[in-house]
Amino acid sequence: MARNVSGKVMPPHLRPAIPDEVAEIVGYLQEILRYCAPDRAGHGWARMCMYRASDAMDAVGHLAGLIAAQLERVGEDRAVIQHMLRADQECLRTAVAVPLTGERGTERDLRLMPKWLHLRVQGSVTRVVLRLSVPLRHCGGEPDRKWPARCLFALSEAMDELGRLIGTIAALHANVMDQETLGRYQHLFQQRSRTELPGEDDRAQLAGLLGLPYENPSSVWYFSARAKATRPAGSSWSGMPESTVATALTMLGDAFHGQRWERPDGNPQEYVRTAALACLHGLTAVGWDDEGPPLYWLSEDERRSALAVAAVLAGRTRDDRWR
Repeated sequence: MARNVSGKVMPPHLRPAIPDEVAEIVGYLQEILRYCAPDRAGHGWARMCMYRASDAMDAVGHLAGLIAAQLERVGEDRAVIQHMLRADQECLRTAVAVPLTGERGTERDLRLMPKWLHLRVQGSVTRVVLRLSVPLRHCGGEPDRKWPARCLFALSEAMDELGRLIGTIAALHANVMDQETLGRYQHLFQQRSRTELPGEDDRAQLAGLLGLPYENPSSVWYFSARAKATRPAGSSWSGMPESTVATALTMLGDAFHGQRWERPDGNPQEYVRTAALACLHGLTAVGWDDEGPPLYWLSEDERRSALAVAAVLAGRTRDDRWR
């Protein structure tokens, strides 16, 4: 019988870090969706989408690394941790992009995001946000001896999905951008392979959450983790409380939990994609602080769905703006 060293539930010291990290990742996903809009064309959609997708991928990696560090601490075999991380089949970002067959556009042709790529972005974001609901579900202390494997599998899939999306955008621009530019836009300098997890940053974060002494107490990961662990309940560092993001993604994940929400071709079912996008756009509306009306770049149907989600979240978080 396989041993279990991780316990039946996610340990309490990990739980403060999960919603924080997920909220950061969701912010990156919202920006990716925002830069798909035609009115953002002048800002360089390819550059910004690669920036934010890379940031999201690396943030997911830090979340996976934290869980891997916890497993290492309680004595799990490294080979088992690497298996849970699916490290042997990861999809890394690379500046060596192979042009897409049949897609040889010029810089002028690519001023706006092609429709097929827009749909691909929406599908990728849907898959990632549904994967993020898995660690949030286990934050609630749901008994499950397989919680580490379930969380790391979901996070690894999210990383690879973002890696494939970034690779597609880079490949589309292989004929109009040089490798140095593509590498810079993909933030290759900050990329970590899952074969390296857990790393020192992950161990520092875990030590901070546990309140243990650390060899480098000035480490930013140790310092931020100590702040999370000692932060008063209900407080938030961001403009939108992490609890609001956690509520939205948990509702979304619960709605499709146990369902086969992917089509045979691997793409999300249309109703699942619509719900996931409405969830993210609804969170954008809740956190909206610009002068113009929120979500003005969406179609009428998309905007209506997003505002309905915002109203539901307002009811659960006592935010009167959307009631």
